[in-house]
Amino acid sequence: MKLLPFLDRLAAGAAATDSAPRRAVIQQAGRTALAALPLALGAVQPVAARTIATAYDAIVQLLLLERLQMNYYSRALTTTGLIPAAQVADFQRLYDHQLQHVAFLQNVLQSAGTIVPAAPTFDFSGRKNVATNPVLFPNVLSNYDDFLALAQQLEDLSVRLYITNAFANTNDAQLAKVLLRMLAVEGEHSAHVRGLRRDRGVSVKTWPSSSDAPIARPAAAQALTAAASAGEDSITQLASAGVPLAFSNFLSVFKLSFVPDTSLAEAFDEPVLTSTNQPNPQATAQAALDLFS
Repeated sequence: MKLLPFLDRLAAGAAATDSAPRRAVIQQAGRTALAALPLALGAVQPVAARTIATAYDAIVQLLLLERLQMNYYSRALTTTGLIPAAQVADFQRLYDHQLQHVAFLQNVLQSAGTIVPAAPTFDFSGRKNVATNPVLFPNVLSNYDDFLALAQQLEDLSVRLYITNAFANTNDAQLAKVLLRMLAVEGEHSAHVRGLRRDRGVSVKTWPSSSDAPIARPAAAQALTAAASAGEDSITQLASAGVPLAFSNFLSVFKLSFVPDTSLAEAFDEPVLTSTNQPNPQATAQAALDLFS
C-alpha cells in the first residue's frame, strides 16, 4: 500500500471546512466563559493549575500541538542538509498534513466566533527562547537521528492527545468524526517516523512498545517523555469510566492460547495519563507542549 498518498487523502478529508461545526463549540465554550479559560487567553498560570474543561480548551490545545509539529517540520525542511534527500518528500507531506490540520482547527474556532490564540514562537532546543536556559533537546535541527527521535515523541504525543481530547466533542458528531480522522493521520505519522528510525538501526517498533529503545532526555525534559509514552505498557482498558477491564485471560481464538501481556499492551493506543503534580491528562500534555515555548 502506498501509505503517504493515502494519508494525503485522509488529511485532506479531515481538513475540509465547507461546513465547519459551530454549535457544539459555542455551547461548550461560550463567550461568557472565556475569562475562565487560561489557554484561550494565554494567562501565565502554573501548568499544574490548568484544566481542559471544555470543548474549546480541547480544540485550542490540539491547535497548539499541530502548530508545534507544523513548525518543527517547516524548520527541518528549510535546514540545508538535515533531512536526507530520499526522505524530503516524506516530511514535506507530513508538513502538509499538519498545515491542513492547523487550518481546520483555526476554522472551527473562527466559525464558532471564539478566540483563536496567537501562535507562539517555538524553540525546539527547549530553551524557551532564552539563551541562558539549558538546552533540553540538543542537535534536533542539526542531526537527523536526533531530529527523528523528537519527531517520534511529538507524533506519539499527538496520537495520545487526540484520543484524550477528541471525546470532549462527542455532542457534535461531525466535529468528533473529523477529529478521529485526524487521529488516524497522526497515528500513521507516528508509524512512519518509527519506521524511518528502525531503518537507521534504532530498536523501535512501528507502534509504541515497552521494548523500544529509550530516548535519553535530561530531567527537565521528562514532561515530554511522560506525556508521549507513560502507561503504554498497560494491559488493562476501561470498560467504562473508572471501571478497568483486565485482559490477562484473553484467549486467542486462532491459536487457542493466551495472548502474552506484551502483545496486549501493544494492541492499544493509550490516552495521555495524569502524571505527578498534574491534575488531569491535558495538564500533563500541556507541560510537554510548554517545553517549546
